[in-house]
Amino acid sequence: MSKNYLLNKLINVLILNNEEKVLKMTKNYLLSNNINIIVTKTFLNANIQLKKNNIDCLIIDTSLVSDQNSTIIQKLKKDPKLQHIPFIILTPRGFAKDRLDGYKSGCIAYLSKPFDLMELQYIIKNLVHKKNLLTQELISNYFVLKKIRSDIVRRYKYSFEKNLNLQLTPKEELILSYILKDKNVKDMTEKLKIHTRTIEKSISKILDKTYTKNNKELKTLPWNVL
Repeated sequence: MSKNYLLNKLINVLILNNEEKVLKMTKNYLLSNNINIIVTKTFLNANIQLKKNNIDCLIIDTSLVSDQNSTIIQKLKKDPKLQHIPFIILTPRGFAKDRLDGYKSGCIAYLSKPFDLMELQYIIKNLVHKKNLLTQELISNYFVLKKIRSDIVRRYKYSFEKNLNLQLTPKEELILSYILKDKNVKDMTEKLKIHTRTIEKSISKILDKTYTKNNKELKTLPWNVL
């Protein structure tokens, strides 16, 4: 995912509101600034839209359903697939307690109506930009960790091949192959027609030669890269 894609893609914002005049003005202004508005008028539909569309930000008008204004917020917090979506609260009230409650709920910004469209635009763009920067960092860290893991595997393979000096007898190699296939001692006894004690001794020798404690640890060795 390129940096240009993250910075230039259309921002999708879901707004929970039912004021037609406010919505029309807000939609027209934000769309002209590369912000697409998806409108919903109910909490139920908002939940559907959040899962259906790739939403970058949610705007909640708390005056829509005053006695349920935390419903969608609680859903966001509880759903692992949605809890990363930042949200902004719009309210007809501007009291300090209301703002404090809004921030306690986890909102990024709290705007009292009537709000300034330019301010809303920059709040949205700034929070999405920060989210994109975090995404870039996570992607970068992923590739760094992937390279580190690859280096470790290469070193481990070298150590495993050159330094471990693994020398198994034919019988031990056969038993190892069964261990790697998740066969237990009973399975090996039946298939190989070898006494249980003999198999256990061979397994013990394999563990000693590979410096492992048990079959589970033995199976984690990079057998596939040899």
